[in-house]
Amino acid sequence: MSQSGSKKSVVAIGTFDGIHLGHRALLSAACEQAKSRELTSIAYTFLKPPQNYLGTPKKLLMPPQTKLQLLQRLVDRVEIAEFLEIQPLSAEEFVSEILVNRLDISVLIAGEDFRFGRDRQGNISLLRELGNGLDFEVVVVPAVKINHESVSSTAIRSALAGGDVERATRFLGARPRLWGEVVHGEGQATQLGFPTANLALDPDVLIPALGIYAARVRFEERSYPTALYIGSRPTFGGEGVSIEAHILDQDKIDLYGQRLEVELFHRIRGDQRFSSADVLQKQICADIDAVRDYLLSTR
Repeated sequence: MSQSGSKKSVVAIGTFDGIHLGHRALLSAACEQAKSRELTSIAYTFLKPPQNYLGTPKKLLMPPQTKLQLLQRLVDRVEIAEFLEIQPLSAEEFVSEILVNRLDISVLIAGEDFRFGRDRQGNISLLRELGNGLDFEVVVVPAVKINHESVSSTAIRSALAGGDVERATRFLGARPRLWGEVVHGEGQATQLGFPTANLALDPDVLIPALGIYAARVRFEERSYPTALYIGSRPTFGGEGVSIEAHILDQDKIDLYGQRLEVELFHRIRGDQRFSSADVLQKQICADIDAVRDYLLSTR
């Protein structure tokens, strides 16, 4: 229940994974409604998609804490939905107990396909009906479409899984990013003459298609051109996936233990096995040239 004397709220509900253009349309509408009515804008969100609690997990586009930090910049308040708490609630119970009693709602911002309540039984029509009886409005925000395709987290995951950074960028409204802590690697890249920062990502976050990427590393408010490798190091019989960032022309930066943000620009090529370390070394030189040329062309 809201505190006495506090403002009523405008609520946007969603997982908001990736905070893509569709999400931003909902959040922007919530902020506009809140500003014009002098209300509080709230993002009501899950830390992970509901499917992740039901045995069909999806990889995330960003770590949950990163998402929360970004949401906090966009709205007045962020409320985290506890899935196990709301899962048993009927559509009517969800509206009365969560939206009305807990969030003190005045306006709900929803997408066209918004469903709520146990077994997703509630829809926009029921929401409007309940709103009429419980004194809140429903504002429906149309889906954002690019080239006749609706922007969605699923479409962005598909693009990144296929290495299509440009498509993911269009849907996100920003370049895709990875976040990870720099850990000690096996030193193979350094032996080849290309020292890298080995990144440990959140295990729940999607790893893009394997290969070499033109990227930029953000660290201490600076941005560095980077050749990013995502792969299994097949030339050396590697297992698992390594994520290694070679920052161009900056061999002496000590990044161990630091948390980096990596901005993806373009996939240069896929992961490959080479016949020898010498052949791989020559290919890495060519890859770095390609990365440098691509990043220069995007200035």
